[in-house]
Amino acid sequence: MDVGRQNSLGVKDRIAIGRWIADIECAEMTSFCPEGSKVRFIAGSLRERASDWWEEVGYALGSPSIEAMTWLDFVTRFQEEFAQAVEVQQLARDFLDMRQTNETVVEIITKFREIALLASQYVVVEEMRKTRYHEMLRSKIREFVRFYACPTLNDMISTTREREMDLEHIGKRKAEHEKTKLGFSEQTQGFQF
Repeated sequence: MDVGRQNSLGVKDRIAIGRWIADIECAEMTSFCPEGSKVRFIAGSLRERASDWWEEVGYALGSPSIEAMTWLDFVTRFQEEFAQAVEVQQLARDFLDMRQTNETVVEIITKFREIALLASQYVVVEEMRKTRYHEMLRSKIREFVRFYACPTLNDMISTTREREMDLEHIGKRKAEHEKTKLGFSEQTQGFQF
């Protein structure tokens, strides 16, 4: 993992770090990696700045401490280094302030899920995820989606996507109607009664 990747403002990509940790945990689970081997497993995949950081940790703690380190301890140390608390707090604020503007439903749910990786305290249970997602929707979509009619977030996403397609269809029909109306008006202007 190259955790040194930065955006144009020089801030490390916190979402990529959260996704990377989730991917590693998934790989460890599917490979049945024993608890005592998880840290060694991940250490082999660290690259560039992350590899240098891990080498420094190894020198500071010593081999016996590294061998005894749990996955949770590794993740905590890793996040302290590469996803600092101030950055995670800013991401949480961004998550709470997030509103759908011009994004499609697919784009906004992708953004929602990415940021939820690091602002998980706001989406611990399904009802919290549904509430947060519902609040961030554009009013023309939110008004249509009945919160209690959608038992899961995925049901709500399907309903919002359906509403978005309806709105797109309505917009196209309206544009066609206006175009037809304008064309008819131009044709009748040439006739004198």
